[in-house]
Amino acid sequence: MTDTSGFRIRLRVRIPLGITTEATSLQFRMAGKEVTLLSQNKGESLNKATWIFLRATGFSSEEEARQFGNRLRSVVQLSALSLLLGVDVGDDKPTATVDEQAARSMGLIKEHERSAPNVHGLMILPDDEKTRFPVVNIEVKRTVDVGPLLSALKESGEENGNIEFGRATDGVRVLNLALMTSEPLAQMVLAFSAVEELGQNEKWSDAQRALIEQLAKAVEASTEANEAERAEVAEAIRTSLFRIGLRQGVKRVLSSVGLDDLLKEWDRLYQH
Repeated sequence: MTDTSGFRIRLRVRIPLGITTEATSLQFRMAGKEVTLLSQNKGESLNKATWIFLRATGFSSEEEARQFGNRLRSVVQLSALSLLLGVDVGDDKPTATVDEQAARSMGLIKEHERSAPNVHGLMILPDDEKTRFPVVNIEVKRTVDVGPLLSALKESGEENGNIEFGRATDGVRVLNLALMTSEPLAQMVLAFSAVEELGQNEKWSDAQRALIEQLAKAVEASTEANEAERAEVAEAIRTSLFRIGLRQGVKRVLSSVGLDDLLKEWDRLYQH
């Protein structure tokens, strides 16, 4: 099915609580675009929704849409984290699919409509109302106040529209998942894992890499062992022997945010 109407984004996420409102949609602006928040079930009020999606339209290219969608994903995670709510933005994989031909033959979609997998995460779609998704209904009994959530989305969207988590992306996602579990021990483990994840992204400085290279060259110039053995040791030094350890990475993360005093507590955690 050919479409030349441009592109839209659909970011489908899972939240642990419904949103305290009878409204079926909410809007906020980000980077000049209006973003609409809806339940995945058409016409359902947001206080009943566990799966919601955020939609923005009017993109001239897939690349423009994808850049906006990735920024929106970061804004959603940051907003949920700031409210200690937690949100699961997924990894852009489908949770349900329906063969388009079969769906049409069963009358689930009309002749002019298309079927698409219900992706947990970001999708780039033709900018029209012809796409249909298979959905699963989930009952939700608790809700979160709509005011702070919408305010956080608006603030993050307008003031931090260009936010990029970069190497912190995985850590932020793990922190959101920690907030979504009701088990205190699981929350602690996931929270510690988020800090460890940040530490694993640390790299040697230019000066440190220069020192490692000096060591490798000293091994190559040594008279100990034979030439092949020296080459193996030099290669290990350059590529795998000297890596930033878990504790060292965590220490850097804590220092970068002025929390050096917590390193003793971190060490104490691993002693038990």
